[in-house]
Amino acid sequence: MLLQVKKFSAKLLFPLGKKLVKVPANYFTLFGLISAIITFFGFIFQFLIIIIVFLFITEFFDQLDGVVARLQGPTTLGGFLDSTLDRIGDFFLFIGVILGGYTTIEIGLIVLIGAFLTSYTRAKIEALGVDNLYGVGIIERTDRVPILFIGAIVQIWFSTALWWTMIILAIGTNITVIQRIIFAFRKFSSNSKEKL
Repeated sequence: MLLQVKKFSAKLLFPLGKKLVKVPANYFTLFGLISAIITFFGFIFQFLIIIIVFLFITEFFDQLDGVVARLQGPTTLGGFLDSTLDRIGDFFLFIGVILGGYTTIEIGLIVLIGAFLTSYTRAKIEALGVDNLYGVGIIERTDRVPILFIGAIVQIWFSTALWWTMIILAIGTNITVIQRIIFAFRKFSSNSKEKL
């Protein structure tokens, strides 16, 4: 994990999470998706202020729902909604970057593939018996939105900032996929040998 956002946000948002513990965590997950959709339109119409503000809000709710969910006690439905709505949010964000003309279709599709495979490999590996894959890979979901957020801020001064940001994400997300495939290979091949 490149930015280790989750590590720091958990501590920062814990006091707020305690105050909001009676609000279902799924609401914050939904608010995160709505923010991502608004960001999509910001990209489409190239409203940089809207992009920056709502990328921040998207990441804020993404982190807050996890903090609140841990305080309430994670549920199967909550885990499903969090993962699914995050993927929908990713789709809106990166398609927005492409349609807004901030990157090429080719780079955008490579980022989308890497982003979705990053999440898929985590879900599949955890489903096969690994408790928590957090930390395996240089760019996780909790890194992608903050990196895009930083790129949007730098875009104020440099007109190619988001283009380079997408290059970083294209490389980083796909390296993460490779790292997780290697992790799975080592983990599950060693388990097979133990059974023999």
